[in-house]
Order: sequence, then structure tokens, then C-alpha cells
Amino acid sequence: MLRGRLLVVLVGAVFCAKAAAQRQDFDVKAVFEKPVALLDADGKVLVTGKALATPYAADFDADGVNDLILGAKMGMDTAKGGIWLARNVGTNAAPRFDWSNAWPVPIVSGEGTCGLEMNCGCKSAGYVPVQAADWNADGWLDIVYTDTYRAAFVLVNRKVSRRRPVFDRVKWFDFEKTNHGMLAGGGDWNHDGVGDFLHMPFAGKYYRAFAGERIDGAGLRFAGGDVRSGTLIDLTGDKARECAWAWDFSGTCGPGQVEYVGVADRDKGEIGLFRVADKASRKVGTVATFEGGYVKLTACDLNADGRMDVLYSGGVFGSPDKTKVFVLYGKVGNVGSRSASR
Repeated sequence: MLRGRLLVVLVGAVFCAKAAAQRQDFDVKAVFEKPVALLDADGKVLVTGKALATPYAADFDADGVNDLILGAKMGMDTAKGGIWLARNVGTNAAPRFDWSNAWPVPIVSGEGTCGLEMNCGCKSAGYVPVQAADWNADGWLDIVYTDTYRAAFVLVNRKVSRRRPVFDRVKWFDFEKTNHGMLAGGGDWNHDGVGDFLHMPFAGKYYRAFAGERIDGAGLRFAGGDVRSGTLIDLTGDKARECAWAWDFSGTCGPGQVEYVGVADRDKGEIGLFRVADKASRKVGTVATFEGGYVKLTACDLNADGRMDVLYSGGVFGSPDKTKVFVLYGKVGNVGSRSASR
């Protein structure tokens, strides 16, 4: 009898140890550098003066360095939103963005053009998620964004100017019947090394991924033309409610595992690093806190070093001094063929 009880205890201990090993966390400090504020053309900290800003980096003028794309409110006291492009007048390693001459994205309207302007709904919730694409694989940057209530859109570059591009606005898909359906993310959700688009309405009640596709090995567009054509990602547990961006940030993901960053607490400005295993999501740790509140984020390789970074901003109304843009530089080689760690 004693031997049987001892066997049960030992087996239980083995299972507990195995479960603990499977849940063992890595040090998030080994994944990202400390937050760094982006600088303007004069080398001063960049302050956008625009509430609820979502930053993304891509080379829109094709000069070899990544520029800043910002979806945000028109100012600090408005429910209207837009998108701005700010050239990088520095280098990838030491970027400086010419925010004072940022280009407000225009779209074709009738026989002329007009500034892109959208209704973001209530001031404290609606925002403008943005990410870059190359929808036609023509080497000209396009932009994917969502508005608050209606749909996801693609801004297709008309190829009239690299530095001051003009776009055709094309509806990609309509939302289901939901307020604040603009909640969106991206990254690589299917482990193929190509960025995807993530639709996450109802405060992230569910995730639906639209796979990124190449055209003859070039460009980037997202599959599907209907909200239900995306792949449903059924997650349980603790998960991000906004801005979920997946990548193998730590370089340690195994089969069936996904890592992603996302908004863990919007009001506190907390950005969390999450890991998914067997459809169960849990927060590994906090990677940054944005003091301006209502944080928004994306993941991209800002300095083009083969290590995925996280860009974030935000800002509530009445505090324009808080509308800075920060980057968490990645430490792990996880983009393309890069495998070395910083």
C-alpha cells in the first residue's frame, strides 16, 4: 500500500514538474531593449500632438530607410482621424523623422484629390490602425487601415510621387454589425514568415487572421474579401484586447505556439507579451508602459536589422505633451534569415 501511494506521489510530482517546465517564462528583458523615444528632424523628441496615434514604419519614398506612418486623430480635441507620412531624414540605425513637414495622406475624389478624413466615433475610443502593404507588387507602398464603424480599406498608391503620394481608396471588407470594429493587429499568425492582418472586434472577443500573400515572390497583400473569409483564431485565457501583433519575438516558439504583443491594459498604457500554447493565451510579462494612456502599437523592423521591433504611441485628450512615439528595439534575430541575438 505504501509503495502504491509513493508511486502516485512520484507520478504526480513528475506531471507537476513537466507542467511547470512547459509554463516556465523567459525573461522579457532578453527580448527587447528599453523603450527609446523617436526623434524629429532636429534631433529633439518627436511629439505628434495627435491623440490615439498608431505608428508604423516602412520605406514609403523608396530611399532605403524606413519612414514613419501614423494613423491618428486630427488633433487633441476631435473625433476626426487621418493618416500622416513623415520621412526619415536620418538612417535606419539612427532615425530622425521630419514631422514638421509630415504629408497628410490624400485620396482621389472625383477629378481632384482631398485629404483623407474619417469619422472615428467617440473621442476616447475610435482610432486609426495602419500598416503598410504592396497590394499590386509594383514596388509602391500602399496602406491598409480601418475606420471605426464600417470597414477595412486599402489605400492603393497611384504612383504619382514617392515623397507626396496620392492614393485610391478601395474598400477591402465590411465589418460585421459592431461598434468600434476598427480594433486590429497584425504580424505572423501562421508561422510562414509573412505578415498577416488581424481583425479583433468587440474588444478582442475573437481574433480573425487574414493571411499575408506574396505575388510572384514580391509585394504584400492580405487574403480574403469578406469579414468571414479570415481564419478564426479561437483563444482562451488572458489575451490582448487591442493591437495584437504576432511574431516569434523570443525565437523560442515551438510547434503550436504563438507569441504576440498587445494592449494588456489600455487605461494604464500597459503593453504585454503573450504566449499561446494549445489555444490557451497567457501574459508572459509587461514589456512597456505608455504614460500617455490609451496606448496603440504595431510590430515592424524599424531599424532593418533583422530583429522585430515594437512601435507604440497613443495619448489622451488634453495632454499633447504625452503624444510621443516610442520603439522597443528587438534583441533577437527573427526576421528573414537572421538568427543572431543582440
